[in-house]
Amino acid sequence: MKKLIILLFINSIFSQQQILDIDYKKMSKILDRDSTVLIDVRTVDEFNSFRIKNSINIDYYSKGFLDSISSFKDKKNIILYCRSGRRSYYAAKLLQQKGFNNIYNLEGGVLEVKKKNLDFKSLNN
Repeated sequence: MKKLIILLFINSIFSQQQILDIDYKKMSKILDRDSTVLIDVRTVDEFNSFRIKNSINIDYYSKGFLDSISSFKDKKNIILYCRSGRRSYYAAKLLQQKGFNNIYNLEGGVLEVKKKNLDFKSLNN
């Protein structure tokens, strides 16, 4: 019986959906699919300085983060990004705990996008 309980516990750990870290190229392919939303979890000031095209801003540190993002729970794919990928990873973990599925984290965040001169929209231009 003890072995069965341990086996069930280990199985439950490994059966949990993992947060997928993706690069910019893979993100672009996922964005081409229906029912995908791109969410910038940085602060409003960071978002207003520059952002990836077609993203929406929901500040991870805001009190209403979960309420604001809950309207996207039915989306097939949710891609999160931030400055470096760390904040969006923690946001993804929180969403996973709240029952969200198909959550992606952009590796390296906007720093990686800017470093590679990839397609992003600057609001300062």
